[in-house]
Amino acid sequence: MQNDGLDPNLAKAIIHKLGSFGTPPEFGIEHFSVGVENYLRVIEDEYLKGILKFNLSSFKLITGNYGGGKTHFLYLVRDIGWRNNYVTSYVTLSPTECPFDRLELVYKKVVQNLRTPVSDRLWDQPWDLGIDVLLKHWVGTVSEGGNILSQIRSYESSSFTNGVKAAVMNLLADNEEGFQEVVQWLKGEELPRELRLSYRISERIDRSNAFRMLRSLVQFVNSIGYAGLLLLFDEAERGMSISSARDKRRALDNLRQLIDECGNARLPGAMFFYAIPDENLLLEGSGGVYEALKQRLRSSFTRINPMGVKINMEDIGTNTRDFLGELGARLAAIFEAAYECRLEPGRRNESLKNMVETALEFQTLDVSYRRIFVVGVIEIFHRLKAQTAAISKEEAREIFRSKVRMLTEAERAEVESEEF
Repeated sequence: MQNDGLDPNLAKAIIHKLGSFGTPPEFGIEHFSVGVENYLRVIEDEYLKGILKFNLSSFKLITGNYGGGKTHFLYLVRDIGWRNNYVTSYVTLSPTECPFDRLELVYKKVVQNLRTPVSDRLWDQPWDLGIDVLLKHWVGTVSEGGNILSQIRSYESSSFTNGVKAAVMNLLADNEEGFQEVVQWLKGEELPRELRLSYRISERIDRSNAFRMLRSLVQFVNSIGYAGLLLLFDEAERGMSISSARDKRRALDNLRQLIDECGNARLPGAMFFYAIPDENLLLEGSGGVYEALKQRLRSSFTRINPMGVKINMEDIGTNTRDFLGELGARLAAIFEAAYECRLEPGRRNESLKNMVETALEFQTLDVSYRRIFVVGVIEIFHRLKAQTAAISKEEAREIFRSKVRMLTEAERAEVESEEF
């Protein structure tokens, strides 16, 4: 059962992250992923190795209950993207910092969170991201510096094109100050007008041109030797990242426009994933934008129909009992690697069986039973490490009840912090 190939420090980081609130860590998720292999294989074969190679693009909607594995799935897609030479950007949408009705803020977060598929990326260096890192990595890997500028094409936004050229020229001249000035603009920050004009940048990045800048970013990444760009948008809260009916209509129209853009030549090699707890948040309402989205989001993604749009994390084709049993076994192996111990197999298996049975009883809860199960089994592993008796069915129920209270209170506090 022990996971001998897993670094103990990474294993302990995984256990601490999952044991706190059941949310997935950014790295190491492949060690406890269950049930989504078929979906990932189709995405890799049909899209990352398939149509995106022909400068096409695609959009997928990820749905599932709160805590049902959407973020986990996005991280797995990101890791597959890296293996296939895609740049990625994972963006958490929120009402305060990044609402989808304000695409200029979305662009800003996308650029800030760009990650290159560096083969030796370390799990404990999560800060190694951004368009500045992308530019430095690209310039550093091109052997003949004089040819770099000729690889920069004319992208849809001439200001974006000139900004990239100015950043590269400053890098080649070892002018770090000048490089950071241009990067400031590429990241959507304000730059004094005289500096913008000196770099032949005629625009400020705002709502009127944010979509054009996003398309230019996709075109740039595709033109410099990467397979393309994966954009992973995560509506992490129960509601959408918007606060009013007018904002919602604008956000939905932005989403409709994004879906419509997929497939044309202006988004070469791009794939968009949009994760949301409840698809009805997008589709409930009347009017043109709702009907337009309903038409575009109607089809379901399956192995048989890889062209479908919706990927439902609650319907991954795995029996719930088997899913939880396998998940518990993998988490036990990670726990053993983290604490360099061995849980007695008989007590471990009996305790896991009782936790699985209890999870099935709690399956109809508003709080995700999967998340409660994860937090609960990690507490059980700590108990088993310190005691001899297996966890009884009644003890498993009490652990579940306490975790429900904990996660509900934590969620309430998070919502209240967003409101004020």
